[in-house]
Amino acid sequence: MSQAIIRAGFESRLSTWAAAQTPAIPVAWQNVAFTPPVGRYLRAFLLPAKTQTASMDGICRTWKGIFQVSFCMPIGTGSGTVEGLAASMGAAFTDSFTQSGLRIYLLEPFSMAAAIQEPDRYVVPMSASYRVDTVA
Repeated sequence: MSQAIIRAGFESRLSTWAAAQTPAIPVAWQNVAFTPPVGRYLRAFLLPAKTQTASMDGICRTWKGIFQVSFCMPIGTGSGTVEGLAASMGAAFTDSFTQSGLRIYLLEPFSMAAAIQEPDRYVVPMSASYRVDTVA
């Protein structure tokens, strides 16, 4: 199924970027056990939309959705650090990339949303919408 390939593509790129940071940034993946560290970490979500088809036989498919990464920072570290990390992460995702032969297009670049204050974290969500078209 293409959603699994799309997820693998985004998660692979994010994992590579997070591991290259100093120090490396742990990532909480959807439905995977995770114990939040004392310091910073990321939360990653693939939010798929309804699969569509433009062909009468249903062979051609279009997958759309949003990939969201939330930067979870210790309270009191300021917003400059997360803004720098967000810019760096956004640059790691080009307009399109390939995973298992599937071309994944970003319909818009990653952009930050308003910060959320959690009891023990300053969380800044960042997301981009994607589209994948397949033709038989």
